[in-house]
Amino acid sequence: RGILMHLCEIPQEHMNELHLPNGLPLIYNVRRKCITLLDDGTGRDPLEVHDFGSAAQYLFRPCELTDDDFIFEEEETPVSSNAKETVLA
Repeated sequence: RGILMHLCEIPQEHMNELHLPNGLPLIYNVRRKCITLLDDGTGRDPLEVHDFGSAAQYLFRPCELTDDDFIFEEEETPVSSNAKETVLA
């Protein structure tokens, strides 16, 4: 709850109004700074099925994901020319 308060900029006085259902995965998109829920395949809107309390507006802000949100750049690790090889026998 404390992490969500900072990530989603939820005012401390509204934290008591936020209900987090047990066992419901929340996905935080760092690039878009928003939260989405996993699709359970039922076609039902999770916000209508679960009670997130009156502070849910702070938790779920508009979040439009693009294909770029799922592309991760690989970092190259420089290898030192002085590195020794270890052979395991």
